[in-house]
Amino acid sequence: MLLALSLVFAVLAAVVLAATLKAGQSIRRQIAGRDGEVLYAMALMYYAQDVADGLAGPITDPGNQLSIVLRSSELRGVLGVRLFQTNGVFVESFPPYVTERDLDPAHLQRLQQLRPSSQFHAALAGSDLFYPDGPENGNDAMPVLEVNVPLHTPGGPLAGIAQFLLEGQSIAAEYARLNRHLAAQAFVGFGAGALIVGTTLLWAFGRVRKFHRLVAERNEDLLRANRELALAAKTSALGAVAAHLIHGLKNPLAGLHQYVASRAQDSTLNGECDWAQAVASTRRMQSLINQVVNVLREEQTGAAYDVTLEELRQALLRRLQPLALERNVELATVLEGEAKLPNRDANLVSLILVNLAENAIQATPPGRRVTLRLKGDPVDWTFEVQDQGPGFPPNLTVFMPCHSPKEGGTGIGLALAKQLANHLGAELVLSSNSAEGCVFTLRLRAQVARMEAMAAAG
Repeated sequence: MLLALSLVFAVLAAVVLAATLKAGQSIRRQIAGRDGEVLYAMALMYYAQDVADGLAGPITDPGNQLSIVLRSSELRGVLGVRLFQTNGVFVESFPPYVTERDLDPAHLQRLQQLRPSSQFHAALAGSDLFYPDGPENGNDAMPVLEVNVPLHTPGGPLAGIAQFLLEGQSIAAEYARLNRHLAAQAFVGFGAGALIVGTTLLWAFGRVRKFHRLVAERNEDLLRANRELALAAKTSALGAVAAHLIHGLKNPLAGLHQYVASRAQDSTLNGECDWAQAVASTRRMQSLINQVVNVLREEQTGAAYDVTLEELRQALLRRLQPLALERNVELATVLEGEAKLPNRDANLVSLILVNLAENAIQATPPGRRVTLRLKGDPVDWTFEVQDQGPGFPPNLTVFMPCHSPKEGGTGIGLALAKQLANHLGAELVLSSNSAEGCVFTLRLRAQVARMEAMAAAG
């Protein structure tokens, strides 16, 4: 933006400067030519008067020309005059000490068209005007206005050329005033233009930045939506497969549990403990499958009832306590409020919290603590799972399917939990992550409040 403003201001300054110089040149030319028009008109007037009085001789005669020129110069501050032929060759001068010079060819074409021509010399040396023996000769430079006037009869061809050398102090003072006036106008014009252009560019750049920011935000929203759609597609397909597998594994797992339990009883007599651990593992798998089956059954049957926070807490303890004891991790629960949840919400919340809590227990070193906080009122429910592990790995993206660093982990547990939360209309976030542990927070509004919010948004 600064570079663009600098370039625009530079171009504006160049345009203002060029316009000022051109205007000054045109005005100075008019000022210098003003005396030429006056002297030309006077020369024509005096010749016409001589013709009317019967005193005029041939206009081609240098003597007659000099007479007309001298009478014209009486009205102006003339330092001297020169006479030239039509081709610009010097004829004579007055006073006689005015130096002999031929006419500058730059003026000849204009004079041949019967138009006067003028040129201002800001500092002309006295030796360029007068011979050394002249009374007006000096070494000091002086401003001089040179006026060239065509001599001819009215409507006739060019008969000669008269050059008037005028004192130029007044012209120089007028030029100085003109320069100051043009400089002030250029400064004001540049300032006003810079203000208008700068304000317009700043406004335009602001709109462009706003547009770019809006495009970036929309791109980010599109990327986020794309990730959510990809995640939803993966987890939806996974959910269908999981439901099929659960129904298919329920009965075989029950038979496996009975077999493992019977072998565990026999192994106890022989002092083996591996079968006891196998029994515990199959029991946990049965509990998880039964919980998912219950959720699916209630979704299908439409049964509706309320679950208190205390009942939810007890259900979570029954599900998580065996794993906590196995890993020597303290499992603490904090209950605030006496809110009730619909059974469908409670079942999904339970699945989410079990998933989060199992991850927390597995991430927490033995002897440390995992805390579950259940807070609720008639409108809002908040659930927190806090561990004392090493923190969420910075190289992994939360709630996206990934390779799990845990032994036996699948890397999709948090993604499923996020999708379950989205299905609930709840918010699941990693609210704290440090070397001292993580805190996952699940926020859910009551069903009536969710419906009211959706209606207001719609």
